[in-house]
Formats: sequence, C-alpha cells, structure tokens
Amino acid sequence: MVKSNLPLLMAKHRIRTVAELSERTGISRATLTAIYYGKGKGVQYQTLETLCKLFKVGVGDILEFVDMEKTA
Repeated sequence: MVKSNLPLLMAKHRIRTVAELSERTGISRATLTAIYYGKGKGVQYQTLETLCKLFKVGVGDILEFVDMEKTA
C-alpha cells in the first residue's frame, strides 16, 4: 500500500489545514484531501513536483510504499 506523509510534512512546516496548503500551492483542496487521507487513485507529476518544491523534499518523502504482507 502507498502511505501519504502529507500530514507529517504539513505539521513540520506549520501548515494547519488543507485549505492553507491549497492557497500556498494552487492545488485544489479536493486533490490535497485525497492525498492527505491516502484515498486518491493517482497523483499527477505536477502535483508532486509542486509539493516537493514547497516542502523541499523528494517524492519518497511525500509518498512511501508499505508492504502490508511483511508487516503482518
């Protein structure tokens, strides 16, 4: 499964709401909410690039793969 670290990054950068992140990035609240809760079906490269630039991180810092078979 792919896990979103967006809540952690937002907290680290003192961004309190998805609405605030949306204002800073120009990414829609709906898109950010889907990423935040890990419910999206896909993420566009441009969205990831924008988030990487804002947080000064790599894609792997925003999304990470967690092998559920190995954690069980």
